Amino acid sequence: MGDWRKSRAMRILAIDRGHVSYVDIDFMSGTKKTIILPTFPLDSRFMSTSSSNHKYECHAMVSYETVRALVFSVSPIVSVMTRIYDSRPGYLNLVFEAPMRKLEDNTSRGDLYVAPWNYRAFEDPIPNRYWLQIEATDFMGRLTSTDLRPFSVNGLSTMLSWTWKEFMVMGCQWAALYYPMFWCAVYFILSILLIPKALLIFSIRHFTYKNKGFLNGIGFVLQELCRVPFTWFGFLGYLFYLILFPWFIGKVFTDGKDKGYMTYMGWVVKSFNQKGKHEYAGSPDIMVVVLPHLFFVLFPAILLTGVLATEKRISRENFLSLTGKKEDDYDQEERSSLWYDYQGSRKSNSCVGNRWIRKVLLVLCLAVCWKHFMNCRALIKAYEMNPILNFPGYSLTIPLLLAYTVYKTRSIYNTMHIAECKIGLTFLQVVSTFLVAE
Repeated sequence: MGDWRKSRAMRILAIDRGHVSYVDIDFMSGTKKTIILPTFPLDSRFMSTSSSNHKYECHAMVSYETVRALVFSVSPIVSVMTRIYDSRPGYLNLVFEAPMRKLEDNTSRGDLYVAPWNYRAFEDPIPNRYWLQIEATDFMGRLTSTDLRPFSVNGLSTMLSWTWKEFMVMGCQWAALYYPMFWCAVYFILSILLIPKALLIFSIRHFTYKNKGFLNGIGFVLQELCRVPFTWFGFLGYLFYLILFPWFIGKVFTDGKDKGYMTYMGWVVKSFNQKGKHEYAGSPDIMVVVLPHLFFVLFPAILLTGVLATEKRISRENFLSLTGKKEDDYDQEERSSLWYDYQGSRKSNSCVGNRWIRKVLLVLCLAVCWKHFMNCRALIKAYEMNPILNFPGYSLTIPLLLAYTVYKTRSIYNTMHIAECKIGLTFLQVVSTFLVAE
């Protein structure tokens, strides 16, 4: 079950006269010398209620006359015991114990053991009153017991209490939830890109950081993202790319003969029955790739680029307010000299002068890129893909857009290049002066 390379979990399933039972084996905790799978009575927590209750009401009781279990063992089994406990007194009281005998004409892979019992003695409207346990002993004296499991010969089901993690995995109907969650995420991301752009173009009133309020702050951040055209169009185009085009190409099946490509609807593979027809396989399993990419990579990347642009805007306005001039009052040389004066007075306003918020944002950008590259690494291992050849759009777009935004917001007036030129000219002057002196 799952990824064998990581989980090392196996499920043994048996169908015994229409009764379906299974046992899960976790090899991460070590190998098992003996495995026991009770096939009847069924665990009332996991059985099919409709079929079991129908058989009970129709008095189809031929399969009810014995307790049965499959036993798999690397060593010969000496004895198998079945025990039934009653939980009504408030504790587990042993009410039935009997040895089980092996059926010699069994055609199943495991050894089938049976024990006769009076099933009518265990009829009860409470589905978890009686509990079953089967114990096997091999010729070396090793005991192996099953976990206590409730059963109901009436075909009633026990209400199973799940942890939140179990409920998220098994309780949610992900097949029905996947497409609504996907399209809600797409429309939400599309709205935070288009609505601020429309307000910026058609509305006279714009958001400003001087106005208080959470919605105003979010609107100001997204509005500043729109002022970086390449990044804004890049995210918009990438969103349509995820909807209209394949995400990546890889080996879908273990034989490695044919390659398929994945879209948000699933893996597109050739049909086994009809030639030339394609099917979407792996839905909704692909949601573990699609939804985390939208929620934990694309959406945070959009917010971070907007916040980076906002941080630059606020730093520039604070710079102008400290110098007492407007933005158009200076040429580049004067801006450079004023920037050094501004840097000298940053002790009075260290939060802006040092631009420590930008440093925090750069760390967050690295975290988003790390999350994205870890997802790409998992896909490369799972489907034997090359990130440059098989999914360049998926793997490179987000890091490139973040890198471009970091570059465009690196300084308030792009004075870094001017400062570097001045340092270079000073160095050349010092060197020429030294050479003349020599």
